[in-house]
Amino acid sequence: MANHEVLLLISSDPPHRFQGIARLAGEQGWHIRAERRREPPKDWTGDGVLVMLEDIPQLADFVKRIRNLHIPIVDLLEARPEVPLVRVAGDNPEIGRFAAEHFNSRDFRHAAFFSVRHNHTHDLRLEGFRQVWRGESPEVWLWPDFAGDKASDWSRMGTWLRNLLRTAPKPLAVFAWNDYDATHVLNACRTEGLKVPEEVAILGVDDNRVICEHQSVTLSSIAHDHERVGYMAAATLERLMSGGAAPRDLVRVKPRGIVTRASTDTFAVNDPELKPAIDFITHNLGRPFGAAQIAAALGIPRIRLDRLFAAKLGHSAGAEINRRRIAEAKKLLSTTELGLSEVASYCGYCHASFLIRSFKKATGATPTEWRRQQSRTSRD
Repeated sequence: MANHEVLLLISSDPPHRFQGIARLAGEQGWHIRAERRREPPKDWTGDGVLVMLEDIPQLADFVKRIRNLHIPIVDLLEARPEVPLVRVAGDNPEIGRFAAEHFNSRDFRHAAFFSVRHNHTHDLRLEGFRQVWRGESPEVWLWPDFAGDKASDWSRMGTWLRNLLRTAPKPLAVFAWNDYDATHVLNACRTEGLKVPEEVAILGVDDNRVICEHQSVTLSSIAHDHERVGYMAAATLERLMSGGAAPRDLVRVKPRGIVTRASTDTFAVNDPELKPAIDFITHNLGRPFGAAQIAAALGIPRIRLDRLFAAKLGHSAGAEINRRRIAEAKKLLSTTELGLSEVASYCGYCHASFLIRSFKKATGATPTEWRRQQSRTSRD
């Protein structure tokens, strides 16, 4: 086995990329050299490079030299698509679609995309979000686009963000570039006295549990599969160093799912006609009822109730009841150790068999299978 010398010019945050790379390196007997991206070694001429290429002049110069030497190199980002490199990266458009579907399922109609940075990968996530978002056109809050050459003025950024949050329509769904950006939004909401998630729901990316689980309101996050990105990028580099062909297309690694915490644990309905019906569902979810009982409680004909739901939400009252019950079942399955009979009871199902049938129809998996999948995601 050839002991290839591989140079790493990648960010250590989050550390999962390194974990994936280390697994492949151990399998292949690599010798690893890791350096800071802003200080790449000028005299290095090893066997291959794993890089996260961004707008760092000295890094761009180094990559150009490596390419001229015909040393294999794999990029783990899409920030610089104009530089022709082999790339294995997270599926940024899919991350955006995950975020939009998450907020769609909670009835949000107003959204914003926020980041303290801006490069091509941000545009890809925003593009994916827009593809499936069902509400009003999302606002785009990219701090560098507003700040210009004063982007490092964090005090000014905080004031700018608070003003945006204060004047934005509510309830508002904020899709943050990553968990760090999500904390900026949360802190701005705290300063402005905005309720999270009732007025502003916040979703980050990376599922950095040190950050997400230690806030005044715990943060929901998309579980970006950084470890798989690292492993697949390393495997691709190994193939190149061994004389294999480069993949024809960019390799994108899909996210593992969404970890829902308190910052998005809400449903956004403020329509005065619909709200009484939604409140009835929320307050009675733990007992069996249907659209007829909602109509009777509100003193309106059943047909009027269904027309109201169809006009406002695009589906029937019965579909909304089932959607809320499935959402509550997911929450209980992922956050408790309750048995299926108890979960069914809390969600208004008469028997566990009804829960299993409805859950599988909605998700494609049984409650037990879904809980197992969530458990694996949490451990990774």
